[in-house]
Amino acid sequence: MAPRLRTLVIGHDHVAGLGYFGQALDALGFDLHPVTVVPECRFTSPNVSFAYPPSADWDAIITTGAPWPRSQTESWWPAEVEFLRRSHEHGIPTIGICFGGQLLTEALGGSTEPGRTERVGWYCIAPRDDCVPGGPWFQWHSDQIVPPRHSTVLATSEDGCEAFVLGRSVAIQFHPEMNSALLRDWLSAPGMNAQDQRFRDLLARTVEVDDAALRRRVSVLARRLTDLIL
Repeated sequence: MAPRLRTLVIGHDHVAGLGYFGQALDALGFDLHPVTVVPECRFTSPNVSFAYPPSADWDAIITTGAPWPRSQTESWWPAEVEFLRRSHEHGIPTIGICFGGQLLTEALGGSTEPGRTERVGWYCIAPRDDCVPGGPWFQWHSDQIVPPRHSTVLATSEDGCEAFVLGRSVAIQFHPEMNSALLRDWLSAPGMNAQDQRFRDLLARTVEVDDAALRRRVSVLARRLTDLIL
């Protein structure tokens, strides 16, 4: 049996999670070790101090989404970009999701630009090959990754790049981890009014999508991304 991969999972807030994506990665041999950048008591004032561990301590790295604008997190997001740059240079398999994917993109020489509209909900995407199933996938963002030169785009949408790979790093604009339990956690965070009709509709749609087909899509995505970066 191959040794399990000691994997750092960077959760930027206390409601971060990997849902079915984490379950699929665990089955593929990833030993997941979550850390939280912003503790629950600082959710409304997230400009905290955080020391990123040495990249060399890990076999793989996953960095997840975040709910705040960059202006509220200037004490730590530039350090994460540098951490991800070093991780990539050391050849450590790395997956960035949504905000984490944007930071990874910038670490690799790409950029982030404002999206045409805020995307909140479940959207289908256009795969460039068979690495990324077409969805629907959950999205909640207003900025868009612009992939670096020499990367291979794996999927797009009308707003731009949805996933790319460069070396042993993959950036994903959507949320492969989302399921109904995780969305309930997100909506429980301070300042989120879960009774707002928009959020009630979003949760109802997520409950509808949260089925065996979603689990299969997530498992396929995890396996194919793992094949790319290991």
